[in-house]
Amino acid sequence: MNDFLFADFLEDQAVYAALQAYWQTRLAFLDGLCSPYLRTSFANGQAFNDGNPIVNLADRNAGKAARIVQQCPQEFGPCYTSFGQAIELAGSDGQLRPAREKVIVLTLTQATAQRAGDELRAWFMPG
Repeated sequence: MNDFLFADFLEDQAVYAALQAYWQTRLAFLDGLCSPYLRTSFANGQAFNDGNPIVNLADRNAGKAARIVQQCPQEFGPCYTSFGQAIELAGSDGQLRPAREKVIVLTLTQATAQRAGDELRAWFMPG
């Protein structure tokens, strides 16, 4: 049986905010190394709150980025996949530079949260 965490995050803004806090705490080991690289709100400031991405982090110096796309468990059931792709990241000077992005797509359980955390640790802090 799957014990999905924050299962109704797309229907309840308070749950969505709690989910964001959960990920921030879970990935605190990346504080100071990474910062967000994607917009998560519309031009009027209203947040997307669609889970894509629920997490987005970039180490611009290393040319690496990662995002977690969290799916609705009622619609997708248990899932976890990840892949890498080429992107461009803006540097501190505003110039775009080639980079690599790790994309993790999941429905959230304790197991998938652990797996995503381990994968991001290996991605940003190899060796």
